[in-house]
Amino acid sequence: MIKKLSALLLAGALTFSLAACGSSDSADQGAPAKGDKKVIKILHWKQDNINKAIEEINKKFEEKYPEYTVEYTTTGPDDEYKQAQRARITANDVDVLADLSGMRLSPQEWTPGAKVPDWQQWIDTGLIADLSDQAFIKNYNANDIEKAGTYNDKVYAVPTGKVAMSGLFYNKEIFEQNGLSVPKTWSEFMKLNDDLKAKGITPIVVAGKDVWPLKLPVFALQAKILGGGDQQKWIEGVWKGETAYNDEEAIEVLEKMKTLQDNYMIDGFMGIDYATAPSYFATGKAAMLADGSWDAPTVAAANPELKFGYFPLPATEDAAKNASFVGKYDVTWYAAEKGPNKEGALKWLEFFSEPENYTTFVKAAGFIPTQDNIQTESDFIDNELTPYLGEFELAYEIMMINRQNIGEHLAAEGVHTEFLAPGGPYKTAKELADIQQKEWEAAAPK
Repeated sequence: MIKKLSALLLAGALTFSLAACGSSDSADQGAPAKGDKKVIKILHWKQDNINKAIEEINKKFEEKYPEYTVEYTTTGPDDEYKQAQRARITANDVDVLADLSGMRLSPQEWTPGAKVPDWQQWIDTGLIADLSDQAFIKNYNANDIEKAGTYNDKVYAVPTGKVAMSGLFYNKEIFEQNGLSVPKTWSEFMKLNDDLKAKGITPIVVAGKDVWPLKLPVFALQAKILGGGDQQKWIEGVWKGETAYNDEEAIEVLEKMKTLQDNYMIDGFMGIDYATAPSYFATGKAAMLADGSWDAPTVAAANPELKFGYFPLPATEDAAKNASFVGKYDVTWYAAEKGPNKEGALKWLEFFSEPENYTTFVKAAGFIPTQDNIQTESDFIDNELTPYLGEFELAYEIMMINRQNIGEHLAAEGVHTEFLAPGGPYKTAKELADIQQKEWEAAAPK
C-alpha cells in the first residue's frame, strides 16, 4: 500500500436530497443557535438510500439529545460536492463532512510534482480534527482505521464501509439451467462466455455510456496482473521509470478487457447508461452484469424474483490469486477542527458509531461493515461477498497517484478502455498503451 497513504473509501450513482434535523445534550459555547438549540452542520452528497438512513439517525439523535439540532445538507455529487466541501471547510461553516474514497493519493517521496489532495491540505492547515483519542474509534476494525482513516500516525477519519468493485453479478437460474459454474480462472471465464454465446445467451452487460463502469472489470485485471499481483510495486515503478503503461503487464490488462468488449459484452453497450444496465441483467437479457456490489439493491428491485450471485472476475490462471475482491472504502466522515460546533460534531459521530445506529446506516448503504460483529441480515453480503473478503485489495484508482496535467487517456486514475475500437479510435491494445505512456512522459515535471 502507499506508504502511510492510509486511507480510502469507498461510489455509485448518486441522487439529490436535502434535509434538516437536530439535537444533543451538551453545548459548545461557540456553536450557532436556533432558538435555544445548538446547531450541528453536516455536509454530504445526494444519495437517496444513504440520505434517508442519516435522516433517521439524525431524528433519533435529536430525540436523545434535545439541545442540539442537526442541519443536514446535501448537494449534487462529484464536482458540485467538491466545490461545496472546499467552500465550507475553508469558511469554517461545517462541523461534519463526508468524503468519497477520501484519504487517498497522498504524494510520496517517489512522486515528485504530484498534487497534494484536498484532505491532506485541510489536515496540514489544521482544519480537520484529530480523532485518535475518541473512544468511538475503537468501535471500528483497527485494520480499516489504519488503512482508511490514518495520516501521519493519527486518526482523522471514520471509514463507514467498503464496497467491492471488481465483481460480476450472475443469474443463478441461467447458470443452473445450462450446467454452468462460477469460473475460478481466466480460461474458465473465457469458456463460460463461449458456452453462453453458443446457447444464444449474451454473456455480459455493462453501462458503457457512463464510461466509468468500464473501469470496474479493469480494476480486477490490474490488481491481479500489474506487478505480478502487486499493484503498489507497479505504480511505484511507473513513477521511477521501472515499469510503463506499454509494458507487457499493462498491455495484458488492456488486451483482456478488449477481449471482453469485443466478444462478450451486449451489443451497443456503449449506449447503455448506468441507471438502465441493471434492468438488462434483471430481465435476463444478459447472464452477467459488470458492476459494484453497492448496486445489489437496484438489481433486486428491478426483479424481486431474480436469484443472483456475485463473484470476482478471475483475471489470471491462478485461482487462489483470483479469489478476492478489489474495491475501496466508501463514505468517510471528518469532523471540522474549526467548525462552529466541534463538540457537537464529536457527539454526533459518537452516536453514529454506536452499533445499533451504525447497523441502520450500513444496511441501508449496502456496505461491507467496518465494524466487527455487525449483523447486516443480508444474504448478499453474507453469502456472496464475505467468502471473497479474506484478501480484500484496494482498486487501482485508489492507489494510483497521477501526475498533474495528465492526458485524457490516463485521467482520473484510469486507463480508459472506451478509447479502444469499436467505440474508440485505437484498434489494438498496444496503440492505446503507447499513447498512454507518451501522455505519462509528457506530464513529467520539468
